[in-house]
Amino acid sequence: MMRRTGAVSAFLLSLSCAACASYPGFGPHGFSIDSPYAPPADAAALGDFLVARYAAMTNDPREAASRYAASIDTAPESTGIAERAVFSALLSGDYQQAVRLAEKAHGAGNFGTLVRLTLGIEAFSEGKDSISAAYLAEDGFGPFNRTVARGISAWRILGTDGADAAEAYLQETLTGDPRLDSATLYMMGLIQLSAHSDADALATFETLWESGARLAIGLDAHARLLAAKGDRARALSLLNTFHDEIGENSALESLRKDIQARRDIHVTRLTPRQGAALAVYVPAAALITRTDDDVASVYFVLALALDPDLHEARTLWAQSLEKAGREPEAIGVLADIPETSPYYSPARGQIAWALLRLGREDEAVQVARQALAQAPDRGLQVQLAEIYRAQTRYREADRLLTQIIEDDALNGREDWRLLFSRGATRHALDDWEGAEADLKQALQIQPHSPLVLNYLGYAYVDQGIHLEEGLSLIRTALTYDPDSGFITDSLGWAYYRLGRYELAVYFLEKAVELEPGDPTLNDHLGDAYWRSDRKLEAKYQWERSLKLEPAEQVRARIEVKLLKGPDAPAVVQAESDAPLPHRP
Repeated sequence: MMRRTGAVSAFLLSLSCAACASYPGFGPHGFSIDSPYAPPADAAALGDFLVARYAAMTNDPREAASRYAASIDTAPESTGIAERAVFSALLSGDYQQAVRLAEKAHGAGNFGTLVRLTLGIEAFSEGKDSISAAYLAEDGFGPFNRTVARGISAWRILGTDGADAAEAYLQETLTGDPRLDSATLYMMGLIQLSAHSDADALATFETLWESGARLAIGLDAHARLLAAKGDRARALSLLNTFHDEIGENSALESLRKDIQARRDIHVTRLTPRQGAALAVYVPAAALITRTDDDVASVYFVLALALDPDLHEARTLWAQSLEKAGREPEAIGVLADIPETSPYYSPARGQIAWALLRLGREDEAVQVARQALAQAPDRGLQVQLAEIYRAQTRYREADRLLTQIIEDDALNGREDWRLLFSRGATRHALDDWEGAEADLKQALQIQPHSPLVLNYLGYAYVDQGIHLEEGLSLIRTALTYDPDSGFITDSLGWAYYRLGRYELAVYFLEKAVELEPGDPTLNDHLGDAYWRSDRKLEAKYQWERSLKLEPAEQVRARIEVKLLKGPDAPAVVQAESDAPLPHRP
């Protein structure tokens, strides 16, 4: 934050220096009071707005919120400034400031969507039903905020008019396609559960599951209901399927262990305020998967204002902050998750990763080890193993991954992700025989994983072995993930190793279009250009790769290529040649 604040301070200084510049006839201190060229009345607002915009662009939401707030005072009629002010306050994690700014803007006649949403949530929290209803009326909201407002309103109606009215309100918005209605149907199922309409809730959750919807919070409620009604086998089946398809979730893993141990399972029946928090959280959880910035954090802050104990929102809020390079703030958010929460262990793992990205490697390992010593947790063991891998401490990673895999085997469990990770680790240790065995086993368990298909195929191609099989694996991976720049690069590199440079250039160019910021992909394209006698373009790609900060070993190799070109590739002839794709 110091660097960002410093950048804003420098910008403020430049503005103040510009404002104090001496002009002929205006005196040494700028505009004179009697000057006919005095600044317009809205100059102050414009200055604050410019500084706020600069603060926002340099990722300093606190300064942006402060400056936008000043702009509201001098230009209260501007809805755009009010929206930016509230957005920046929420982005900085300051819900109370966002409420104050929204109230100020609304008092000046501004009715922006984020202003209304914030005030609607605040009124809901204070039990002001009619005021909340007015703010959250769906007219004027865009699609995303309309979904959020609708969910909150359903829980408000539950508290005032009952479950039937809340369900009828949600029914009006359904399209009939569970895939499109999933967020609304989850809210409906949770409302039915809250009202003790268990049969209706179970039917709703089953409809969602069969549609392919996978939401951890929804499955938690679904599995608890099944187990409480005696169908533990079905509950465990759903939890195991979620783990295989989506991955580890601490709350669901804890529930799975409780069901297996035949402990009493309690059905969670939400209060209207807890449900409203989930109505904000669920769309935000979907949003974070579609953005590469911290925009979703705005909604996690709103969700936590409604339910401060929604710890899963804290973990995703931190993840959103990390996307914007705000690791110190992410660490602060995660530190508030208590040891009693099922999200404590994964939160410690997230803190360790954030420290690692900040270059504090020893602290990262220490945090993860301390958390493991306090409460042994499989998920945290996996995170620590991945931290070792990120630090190239492959032997420690291999030992820990082997321990987890062996413990899983004792419990009748087999996780393809761990086998893949150990396979990649053993590949880095030059144990190709062990690596290949793990990768093949992972592929046997999960034959449709583009990650495993691509890795194994690329490993074959890069070593010049099993070329035909490697090509087939990579092509299959690309059918499952056609927009992956890395898989596309693998296919291009396979053709490069085969000496089919025209095809190599075709796919490698496409890979760089998909992932322009990756140094390896740009390096590969440079090699293909060189072999295609496009030497000027090759040098351009290598120079671009150097600017993208490759690993030191890669950097040294590229610098040699810039002097004398790449070594001749070990060309291997495949059993069959693919035609050049049609270029649009």
